[in-house]
Amino acid sequence: MSDRAVTTDAPPAQTDVGSPSPTTGPDSRSLPLLRRLALSVWFWPTAFAALAVGWRIGSPEMWHDELVTVDVATRSTGQIIDMLANVDAVHGAYYLFMHGWTTLFGTGPAAVRLPSALAMILATACVALVGRRVFGQTAGVAAGFVFALVPTVTRFGQETRSYAFVVLAAAVATLFLLRALERPGWLRWAAYVLAVAGIGLVNVVALTLLLGHGVAVLLHCWRQRRWWSLAWFVLASAAGAGIAAPVILRGMKQAGRQISWIPDSAPWTVWEQVLGSTLLAVAVTALAVVGVLTHLRRDAASRTVMAAVIAVLPLPVILLASTGDINYFFSKYLLFLVPAWAVLAGAGIAALRRAPLVAAALVVLAALSVPGQLALRDEFSHGWYTYPQARAFTPLSYSEAARVIEAGYQPGDGLVAGGPWWWMHEPGVRYYLPDDVSPRNVFQQRSAAQRDELFGADCANPARCLRDEPRLWVLLPTVTDAPLTGLPKKQSAALAERYDVVRVTHVTGLTVALLQRRG
Repeated sequence: MSDRAVTTDAPPAQTDVGSPSPTTGPDSRSLPLLRRLALSVWFWPTAFAALAVGWRIGSPEMWHDELVTVDVATRSTGQIIDMLANVDAVHGAYYLFMHGWTTLFGTGPAAVRLPSALAMILATACVALVGRRVFGQTAGVAAGFVFALVPTVTRFGQETRSYAFVVLAAAVATLFLLRALERPGWLRWAAYVLAVAGIGLVNVVALTLLLGHGVAVLLHCWRQRRWWSLAWFVLASAAGAGIAAPVILRGMKQAGRQISWIPDSAPWTVWEQVLGSTLLAVAVTALAVVGVLTHLRRDAASRTVMAAVIAVLPLPVILLASTGDINYFFSKYLLFLVPAWAVLAGAGIAALRRAPLVAAALVVLAALSVPGQLALRDEFSHGWYTYPQARAFTPLSYSEAARVIEAGYQPGDGLVAGGPWWWMHEPGVRYYLPDDVSPRNVFQQRSAAQRDELFGADCANPARCLRDEPRLWVLLPTVTDAPLTGLPKKQSAALAERYDVVRVTHVTGLTVALLQRRG
């Protein structure tokens, strides 16, 4: 689909979602390529998003969720598939993609975060195109900038997890739906099928977007008095969900184990976390309301209602589904709605009509986003998924612990990792250690890859697993001056019998202790 230069700020003349904006300026196809790009609705927001997402992409410390991705992605394809039968099936497609990516580009922080950055950049272009189709050129440009200014967009654009791909799949699905409603055809509906399948393969919760899509299609068909599009939508959404069905079914069986820990939070608190800023959450919500109310008074009422339904309907549905034992109303799981809300906020900014006012509104939004943008680029920002609320846990600096071990390492040293595995402190420290520093985990009987799991298994009899290593490094995900007390009793007893603690070092959130064998 090509974008055309539009010189009017008025909404499209047609009255249905998916109707393209009229062209009142010169035919863009006759202009040089660079000028055509500059006039495209998506170009400047996407360029800004690329700069924002790329800024300091490799600087924040890798945190335990990202380390899980790296650990799984660097296993063999067979090991990944075997693990998915036990855990993390909902991330399976992403893990397999990252397996290929890390094989080609390595596992450095910037390298493993780059796919998410590219996904968010593409999502920005889709948001701008959706905004243009629904509300006009100015709204499309504004929507793209609103989306790129949201701190969590750039934050999860730097996350080695699948959330950016969920956002992209949701934005692409909405764009493809509008294109299919505008000019139905099997090829356009096939594209929508693939987008829906992409949503289901990376985030089952995000499939609630189809509820908003379904209501929007109903409204479109009722207004047009043509129902073929509804039949196409039902078939396409069913086909897309069918492709993702194995992941959906397996994920539902694993949900109790994987996400039962998520605490209940007030809806507005979660919404602040979704947008990564209290002030920006207020501003985007208010602009979305203005956008809806303003365009309801114009010739865009049907498009406005449909856009609002897509943005709003999944929220109460997910909230209602979270009244049981498992809470799905979680900030990271709701990120797929940010594109739709950015479109509505863009419509609210476009209601100002005059270019200086539109620019001023975007500058104000940019100013409101600065605290969140800075906070989410902090060294330990990637574990702060509850921002702007307080941190859920103390940050852990795997890189600091790795430097301590690297500085004192001697060939033949062993390693003991105590504490809950989900802190990923051993994989995290190994991630930052050079290849020639690789102490053996003396108590690990089977690795996570050997168990087709996210964590390994320790020896039942720790004393028998020791090989009389001259020195051992003890790593704990807490700060303590008595490192042996942070280990299971049998391990602590076996070590106390043969080793003395000769050094204890505290780093951010971690304890690194050096033990030396007696005699």
